[in-house]
Amino acid sequence: MKVLNELYTVMKTYHMYNADSISAQSKLKEAEKQEEKQIGKSVKQEDKQTPRSPDSTSNVKFEEKHVRRSSVKKIEKMKEKRQAKYTENRLKAIKARNEYLLALEATNASVFKYYIHDLSDLIDVSAAAWVAALNISAINPRVSVSFIILYTW
Repeated sequence: MKVLNELYTVMKTYHMYNADSISAQSKLKEAEKQEEKQIGKSVKQEDKQTPRSPDSTSNVKFEEKHVRRSSVKKIEKMKEKRQAKYTENRLKAIKARNEYLLALEATNASVFKYYIHDLSDLIDVSAAAWVAALNISAINPRVSVSFIILYTW
């Protein structure tokens, strides 16, 4: 019973870490999509720019490039954070999975031992007790079988 409780606890931990890993993976994919979208926007804006006068375009281009670079840097930073979080959560999930598999193997071994060895020993002992009780009751009919079984165990 103790092994089954441990297995249940380890299983819950694994499911929790796996859910966290899946959530972090979806957030990472979302950040990658935002990065692709931002890079696509910056390329389109560079293509659409038409210069009006030489002085105004250089000033506008510098400001727009600075804004685009800072937004791209923010998105890259967010993507790096989410990548680190995903890697951390994935590692936790893998460790929890390994613990779950070990606990599952221990539980299977325990249940196998119970059903193959312990249960057959209990059946043999109870059968021997019944045989002994029947032999004693045959010799002495005043002694009840239930009394004999109670005290032979």
